Amino acid sequence: MSTQGVTYVYKNEELSIEAFKEYRLNKGVVCKKCGSQHHYWLMSKQQFQCGDCRFRTTLRSGTVLQGSKLPYSYFFIAVNLLSRQGNRLTLDEFQKHTGHKYYEPLWEFLNKLKINLDEQERSLILATYSTILSKRLRVSSVTDNTFPLIQERQLIQSVELERVAAR
Repeated sequence: MSTQGVTYVYKNEELSIEAFKEYRLNKGVVCKKCGSQHHYWLMSKQQFQCGDCRFRTTLRSGTVLQGSKLPYSYFFIAVNLLSRQGNRLTLDEFQKHTGHKYYEPLWEFLNKLKINLDEQERSLILATYSTILSKRLRVSSVTDNTFPLIQERQLIQSVELERVAAR
């Protein structure tokens, strides 16, 4: 399957947010105010809230996405491409996959990811996304227009195979 076809899987922003939230929970969210690790997701604000001091932490705060306004889906697209090509991934190629027209924010974003994410971390991130996508496919019904189910199942199978082959 082409890289462009597999990249399609990661373009769903809702799934990307859900997967990034799950990734953050797996890594552990630490309160900036009191240092507690007891957090819960505050659905109304789309933020983590500390169970001890009630301080809120955004989804991007304290991660490589902090300060970025780019979509979460770009994170998963970049991690996927970096897993395949390593640090040889060019900005032009990343820009082609995202369809983003501005150069500078992508350059900063991609460099930050290249510096901060090692191969093991990239695999963990893609595994988290794959798990969320698999759950979503099992839950979604045939009448749900969010996914063209047959095409999505084929893509997730190819992503799974590539992830296993990368090990």
